[in-house]
Amino acid sequence: MSTIQSTADVSVQILQDVVLFDYIIGGSTGEKTVEADDFIREVGKTLPSGTFAWVNKYRAEAKREILKVGVSRRVNNRVRGYFVPTAHAQGLALVLKQIKDKYLAEKTVFLAQLPGMVEEWANAPENRTVSKPGGKTRAELIRQHAPQHGVLERMLTFDISAIRINDTNYFGEDDALQQEVKGLVGQAAFEISEDVRKSWSGSKKGHTTSRVLGLVRRVQDKAEAMSVLSSKFGNLAKLCGEVLAAVPTGQNIEGVAFIQVSSLLSFCMDPDKIIGEQATEFDPLDVTDQSVTTAPEATSNVFFGQSPQVTPTPTPTTATQPETSVSIVPPLPTDREAHANVFFDVEHDAVAIEPAAPVSEPDQQDPVPSFVF
Repeated sequence: MSTIQSTADVSVQILQDVVLFDYIIGGSTGEKTVEADDFIREVGKTLPSGTFAWVNKYRAEAKREILKVGVSRRVNNRVRGYFVPTAHAQGLALVLKQIKDKYLAEKTVFLAQLPGMVEEWANAPENRTVSKPGGKTRAELIRQHAPQHGVLERMLTFDISAIRINDTNYFGEDDALQQEVKGLVGQAAFEISEDVRKSWSGSKKGHTTSRVLGLVRRVQDKAEAMSVLSSKFGNLAKLCGEVLAAVPTGQNIEGVAFIQVSSLLSFCMDPDKIIGEQATEFDPLDVTDQSVTTAPEATSNVFFGQSPQVTPTPTPTTATQPETSVSIVPPLPTDREAHANVFFDVEHDAVAIEPAAPVSEPDQQDPVPSFVF
């Protein structure tokens, strides 16, 4: 095996460990393409909305199964194949064959119902109107341009392929496939984070159902397959296994178990964390249930945390009186210039001013006593 363990240096040698899978169902991969590329989108204009929904269903199912163990190859923002580790290629091929068998069975039923479907749509009330003055009705246009049985038989194909690539040196550094391979680690991390972001929105109530464990298992399977690209993915698969083993089985997940699951999924939402240096330091099990922590003691410093518990010694000039409550904010001095900084315990530059006896000046007049009724 030539498994690459560094996220910073993924060379084309990884091609020896992967197989390039591809599929085209009903004339398209189902990705966003130009309109002329998608046969189903064109012929569907003359049939009721959703007529070819079953085709899209199998496209999505095939892609979902491939992405469980593979990573997308993108050229000009269009998916043209998926790199799948060789160890998972045979199992994936069997799954895709099963999907193809189901597709072809449903295709046979669809083609048998096609003539009646076209006539029923042409007779719909909304198609009896004339498309433009002096022109044909929509019903006549549907009967004229609706796809024929032979055309759909030929176009509704389910094509799958799996190719081993051994050499990409014909164009050197200009080879687009080499550029794709160098970005596989980041692409795999992005696909994991995208799956988690779409599937997990968290729970503000502090608990969730055990269904979320299915997402954790999906991340585990994907990360385990992608370990052929980097050891960081192998570490992520290990973390998922530890969380699955620590969380008790049951209907609801709450308390520490919920915090552990949330911590792991929140970590997976960021692709940079998955393949970053912190990936080896992150531990989703190193959490505590914040709801059962005790309240801080009265001697806690609200600005710097817990302070040593020192019993204050009353001075002779201070009369101790019982207190009904303890303030957590230090009292402010009456004279700021003559006291130390109570928040940072730094001596102030000012010199303490001693109170002096009042000195009566010659010109000073005695205060006028207030009038009393």
